[in-house]
Amino acid sequence: MNDQHHDHETGDLRDLLPVAEPTLTAAPDGLVRWVAGNAAHLAPIGPGECLEGPFDDLEPLRGLVGDARVVALGENSHQIREFGLLRHRLLRFLVEELGFTAYAMEYGAAEGRAVDAWVRGGDGDLDGLLAPGRAEGGVHRLGLPVEVRDTLRWLRRHNADAPHPVRFLGCDIPAAGGSLAPVLGPVVVYLDGVDPGALRFLEAAREISEPIAGGTVMVPAYARLELDGATQGRLTTALSRLLGRFTDLRELHTERTGRAAYETALSDVRAAVATDRAQRAMAEALAGAPDAAGFAARERYLADTLLEFLDRSAPGTRVVLVGHNAHIQRSEGPLGAPTMGNLLARALGADYVPIALTGNGGETVENVPDRGHPAGMRWGRAAVPDPVPDSVEALFADVCDRPALVDARALRAYARRHGLPEPVRTRLDTAFIEMPVLEAFDGVVCVPGTSVSADLLE
Repeated sequence: MNDQHHDHETGDLRDLLPVAEPTLTAAPDGLVRWVAGNAAHLAPIGPGECLEGPFDDLEPLRGLVGDARVVALGENSHQIREFGLLRHRLLRFLVEELGFTAYAMEYGAAEGRAVDAWVRGGDGDLDGLLAPGRAEGGVHRLGLPVEVRDTLRWLRRHNADAPHPVRFLGCDIPAAGGSLAPVLGPVVVYLDGVDPGALRFLEAAREISEPIAGGTVMVPAYARLELDGATQGRLTTALSRLLGRFTDLRELHTERTGRAAYETALSDVRAAVATDRAQRAMAEALAGAPDAAGFAARERYLADTLLEFLDRSAPGTRVVLVGHNAHIQRSEGPLGAPTMGNLLARALGADYVPIALTGNGGETVENVPDRGHPAGMRWGRAAVPDPVPDSVEALFADVCDRPALVDARALRAYARRHGLPEPVRTRLDTAFIEMPVLEAFDGVVCVPGTSVSADLLE
């Protein structure tokens, strides 16, 4: 989800993902019957139910979540209305019934600090804070979908009289990888009073990065195709030296500014370094020489930002994390590259519970790379394709009247006990990608009929 939090680049990276022909001619009857008989039927999706409805149908989630510190709620495509509404209900249940105290998103960590202040009662207007338009440096900025904005408004109302207000945490690199400005700007202010000598590295990075910036990683990636290697090398070197300066002078910084201010600035510098690597990786993919491991920098930053938040937080802090299925999956990504979820699972073990959201029928988002678009990508609507036989979506063929939640761990155990072939792919936008679905997720929710968010940018 990266409008800033919708990572639009996924539509352009499908060539990196395994999409071989299905190995089955039909979904295994035994698994289809098991899903039909064991799925928890959730309430129909609608704004009223999300905001005010009871939670009785979500009780199976209690056993699935257990005592986990982090529960991740996914989506197989960004900007889908039903996923946003359903996640709103799931968040309410996790906060009001299970005591979760933080809401994390695939949203820029630096940009997220203002959102956190707002949901905890700060001044300002949310639409103004998140609206599309021109951000600092003239970078085209995309807005969060209406469903996400409604969730943030609910959080603010909840926090107004909650004994334990819910924090907001952005975990991602800035502007979906499109610009260094959201992180380098605050670092300029920080360094001016702490270590002015380091500003030369920062200014060199700004001089190179700002002319190629955009609303998502696609814009600088296209621009880097025309950028000579020496210039790109100077950008990388400047950021590397800036990061080295921060780590080498850690004690000096913390003595002068305090630990919290130092760690915030250090996180922003690390985000800039990760963004540089993410832009390079995307440019290589556009040039026809993709290296899936090159995208690991972003996944590492996503995971580390959340883990550092947990380390800084009070005991008992529990986080609801929202991200794309491809990010939250516990399994490794293409060619063995780690995902955010894989790194979180390694660090947290059973304290990390990822739940995939997918759907059959209706419409989904179609991403079309467009070098001339302000965000480097156009978004349109496309019909949801029929599920391929060896996909997890095919197992929900007989559960089509309302959203259905399945415990993937129990389904996996049943499949292995009876020697039945497990699903080996799931849907991403209009494609089906290979993934060990029942190992990648602890739960799967399938929504019958999806539609694109009303404010999708065409």
